[in-house]
Amino acid sequence: MSIWNKVLLALIFLASLAMLALGARALKTHQYWRELAARHEAAIAEQQLRARLLRGTATKQEIEEARKKGELPPNLRELEIQVHSALLARGPAWYGCIPQRVDPQSGQVTLLMESPQHQLAEKTVLWVFDERPLGQGGQFLGLFTVQGIGGEENRQVQIAPAVFMEPSELQRLVQSSAGQATWAFYQWMPPDTHEAFADLTADQLTALFPAGAFPNESVRQRVIAERLTHEKRISVDEAKRQGLRGVVAAVDESGQVVFEDGLPKALDSGEGIFLRELRDYERLIHSYHQERTEMADRLVVATRTKNYLAAISADAARQQLFRQRDVDRFRAEKAEQISQRDLVADYLKRLEARLEELRAQAQELVYQNQQRAAEIARIQLEAIRAIEKRVRQVATTETR
Repeated sequence: MSIWNKVLLALIFLASLAMLALGARALKTHQYWRELAARHEAAIAEQQLRARLLRGTATKQEIEEARKKGELPPNLRELEIQVHSALLARGPAWYGCIPQRVDPQSGQVTLLMESPQHQLAEKTVLWVFDERPLGQGGQFLGLFTVQGIGGEENRQVQIAPAVFMEPSELQRLVQSSAGQATWAFYQWMPPDTHEAFADLTADQLTALFPAGAFPNESVRQRVIAERLTHEKRISVDEAKRQGLRGVVAAVDESGQVVFEDGLPKALDSGEGIFLRELRDYERLIHSYHQERTEMADRLVVATRTKNYLAAISADAARQQLFRQRDVDRFRAEKAEQISQRDLVADYLKRLEARLEELRAQAQELVYQNQQRAAEIARIQLEAIRAIEKRVRQVATTETR
């Protein structure tokens, strides 16, 4: 075999190796694209199924399979109902209101509305909030009424407190306006939701609920624990031990809360998901204002009563001073009367002694008189006897 044949065979062998490598690479590329296409087709089918579930056009079998997998999203109609329900529950709202001036004495505020198309009217009652997140200063500022609308394009609005505000509440208004925060107006008090405190940490909740806002520390700790434990697993016994207000709800195999008649199914024992009790803040705030007004009225009455009692006490003190003078005079008179009484008693005692002495002398005199009378009677009797004897003697002599 010539050298050229050998060279040709070597070239053919090398070309065969190159073709084999290219073929293997082509097969690998083809396999990759087939797998990629299959994944894309599966993803497209999944998105198409999700789209049908969202539009509410999926079959019953597809809905059941998605429910078993825990992947059944609310459809657009349900979301629209939820949005409309949320809007109805929230009522009219105005966001991005910029406080310009705050009177720290009266609480009157001048604000700049975000849009001239705000449609606010005078005497509208508004629930005002600081729009910052709860952990960064967001809070309820108070209940206000619209006093005036003016300025450029009617964007300037004046509001005033609808109820009496404490100095601490006025200070909160000043601090919020000084912090460059925007305010939100709500015509209705926003309802409490389970998501309201979901993103807050224990430190933020502790700062949000200061100790002075509760009658005692145990109530404060319970309120913080309710928000920290919300939507977490807990036993019924542990919830009762902590005094948490809410329900320990049953969960299904996928870990979702079980509902009955639109309400979470409460457990009597065992372990479940804790759902805190929602509050009606509008009723609570009105109740607080009513109690505060009653306490203020009671304070006025108590102050008036205190002043009246103080006046009576002062008058009683004056009367006591006058009476004390009378008492001192009467005591002096009493002492004088006692002295006179003692003198009279001593004199009476001497008179009684003298009387006893005279009585003794009188008795002695009576005794002596009786003795003398008896002696006189005896003498008279003897005289009579002597006279009679003499008379008899004379008579006898004359008879002879």
